[in-house]
Amino acid sequence: MGGITTTEMMAKVPQRAVAFETDAEGRVVLLRPKFLSPRLGWLQKLLPRPEFRVKLDATGSFIWESLDGVRTVGEVCQAVRERFGAEAEPVEERAVALVFQMASGGFIRLL
Repeated sequence: MGGITTTEMMAKVPQRAVAFETDAEGRVVLLRPKFLSPRLGWLQKLLPRPEFRVKLDATGSFIWESLDGVRTVGEVCQAVRERFGAEAEPVEERAVALVFQMASGGFIRLL
């Protein structure tokens, strides 16, 4: 997992790096610019759809809404467990995988 252990990941504080919106079902849709480099901002403006739209499921939406730049991944896992109970298990494995994917894709920064 990119040289970081699950234990190390649990101590990280994720911070949102992209805009998002909430759809009619209450699910989060992440809006990531197609080009992250500021040098390509001019090209971004010419695209008919300048953003990737990534729709999260209920658990992913809850995790996203919990990423407040203060809570650690471990604290977010605990909140997921309290909210979804056994249906979210294995919480740490799933949450760490999602956080890692979001960090790799530029959706969040890990502090």
